[in-house]
Amino acid sequence: MFQGLTLEQAPPYIIPIKFYLTAVLYLIAFSIMTFTYALHVSSRYEYEVIAITHIFTIGFIAHIMFGSLFQMLPVMLSTAYTNVVKNAKTIHIFLNIGIIAFVIGFLLNSTPFLYLGGILLALSFLYFCFLSLKTIFLSEAFNALVQNFVASFVALLIAVVFGFTALLGHFGFVDTIKYGNIHIAFMLFGWVFILIISVSYKIIPMFFVAKEFPSFLQKRLYIIQLILLFLFAYAQMQEESLLLLASKILLSSSVIIFAIFSIKRLKQRKRARKDISVTLWYFAMGNAILTSLLFIFANLLHVNISFYIGFFALFGTIYPLINAMLYKIIPFLTWFHLSSNMVFDAEMGNVIAKKNMTMQINLYFFSFFLFLFVPFLHSFILLATIVFLFSSLLLFVNIIHAKKYYNEYIKKKVVFE
Repeated sequence: MFQGLTLEQAPPYIIPIKFYLTAVLYLIAFSIMTFTYALHVSSRYEYEVIAITHIFTIGFIAHIMFGSLFQMLPVMLSTAYTNVVKNAKTIHIFLNIGIIAFVIGFLLNSTPFLYLGGILLALSFLYFCFLSLKTIFLSEAFNALVQNFVASFVALLIAVVFGFTALLGHFGFVDTIKYGNIHIAFMLFGWVFILIISVSYKIIPMFFVAKEFPSFLQKRLYIIQLILLFLFAYAQMQEESLLLLASKILLSSSVIIFAIFSIKRLKQRKRARKDISVTLWYFAMGNAILTSLLFIFANLLHVNISFYIGFFALFGTIYPLINAMLYKIIPFLTWFHLSSNMVFDAEMGNVIAKKNMTMQINLYFFSFFLFLFVPFLHSFILLATIVFLFSSLLLFVNIIHAKKYYNEYIKKKVVFE
């Protein structure tokens, strides 16, 4: 089951857990900010919406991905990050200062805070890319998994450049929307999507005892995605409407193809027992298909439904997928680190109580369906946000429980020694 994984090069347990806990704190902040501003905004271009969106993306999603990669890249590739404790701490500090300054800058329309936040965020992401690519290229094998990871970091580098350039547009230097759209495309269709498929190629067969993804998907999908992203960027800059439309449709089609293969692999898994993480994965993949179809529909008919597309993409697809991964990765990491310390009586199933996982996920589902009623009664957004806040708090408690479980078993080892 765990073939090809090694803990010899892995960082201390606290590093991914610290990033996960920080991520959920931003999820709580996202809920509070949404509750505060949601009734007073109407466009995705309003500064409050941009601030709330980035609390979710760079506050929650980026922390989860950074924490996971600090742990998973060395374990999967048998190559350690350089000075991982010091570098992880440095990135964590600068990333958080950057997020806070960036959000304050948008909420207060403050140029100094926006510049400070933008510079610190760019430096944090670029430094993390440098460290990760260095780790990847030190790996002995340059297989399909490694190539997918490289592609995801290439997309991230480009997304950072266009994101910082878009920030300059808020002060009149460039066209913010044009550069911002390229930034969003490379972030979502590039960095996030390619990273998700890279991790999925390993996680789905390993944790769900399913078949490997087809070789052509592992070796070709990331290449196709990068080519389409470069075509999208070119079309966006040159205002080539037909090429832009074609690239959007094909990018969305790639997501649909992966989602269908993921569902197929999960349905064909060898141990088809009930699993809340599988339910989340199905839900996320279903929403990925829906989001892609809405995106295609909106561009073909020139309909502005960006709020709905953003909702289903971020809240209906990426969030439940991350939630599902956390409930597989955290128990495994806890057990894996304890086993490496010669603690063999710990069990993955006891790291986080299943009833607590189920309660947290059910609260998320409830909040999701409450959000669906917002177009009919806008005040529903307040109730939906409150429910999601409780779901986020419970997720935080569940991760804390995993950390306590690890600490208790490590103490037992020390006592016996």
